[in-house]
Amino acid sequence: MRVLVCANLLIGDAGVLNMPADILQQWHRDKIDALASTLELARAKGAAACVMAGGLFAEGFVPQSLFEKAIEVLGAYEMPVTWFPLEREALDLDTRVSLSTNVTVVREGGDSGIEAIRIVHEAEEIAAIIDTADGTSRRTLSAMEPMGFGDQARANVLLVDVEASSAVNIEEIPCALHPFVTKVVDMSSASSSGEMLTAVQAAIDGIGENTCLRLVLRGAINLSSYFNTSKLEHVLSGRFFYAEVANECTINLEEGELDTDVSLLAEFVRMVDSDDSLSPSEKTRIMRCGWNALNGKELAE
Repeated sequence: MRVLVCANLLIGDAGVLNMPADILQQWHRDKIDALASTLELARAKGAAACVMAGGLFAEGFVPQSLFEKAIEVLGAYEMPVTWFPLEREALDLDTRVSLSTNVTVVREGGDSGIEAIRIVHEAEEIAAIIDTADGTSRRTLSAMEPMGFGDQARANVLLVDVEASSAVNIEEIPCALHPFVTKVVDMSSASSSGEMLTAVQAAIDGIGENTCLRLVLRGAINLSSYFNTSKLEHVLSGRFFYAEVANECTINLEEGELDTDVSLLAEFVRMVDSDDSLSPSEKTRIMRCGWNALNGKELAE
């Protein structure tokens, strides 16, 4: 028997990103599509049952329309679903929705109803304890959809093959409808927005339009190099589901380069560079803002 084990879809979660309101609302709706896609994928791979280990919904208020639609999806597939709601998920479950006959709710944790698989809720962790021929395997369940960049970008579910009360195979399956991707672009050789765009285009080539993209610009650049990151972020947002740009470039300033320069800009740069209370990144940002202001550009990028 093949079993889909999943958790932490967190429908209705506000997330940790500064998403525009319309994108955030679409993200909530798309999580329900992600649930349907995962169930369909599992069924295509031979799954005959599903264990929803908890975290189907986010903590706090979840709109009734999202709540009802997600429950409808759980009942739309011809496979039994055992759902272990977290305590806050189960509080008003009976008053908010009617469950399909294929969905069984287990409120106290423990045996999933499927031999060889048990679910535990500990602190903020949801784990599956899976009996195998060699003992037990503890698998911490990640999110079904990523919750952010970096460590929070991981998203997968488990397919577990159970025979004679023992798991004979455990497979992790990536399942993100909106994968979160971070791309670092070296801007050291770029001195204009056109050259920046060329480097960026090479970095994002092949990334799907459903992606949530974080673009990080790095490298030592000339003080006069101007990159309009706000405009770049706007352009990328039209190409991807969500996009953000972080400018982490540093100023390529050789020691003594401005010693004989008596311009206002040179004096400003010397003053900022000599301030030991500032970090290198803070110095870079202040120098860039000063250069932009003196040259009629945007004060902040």
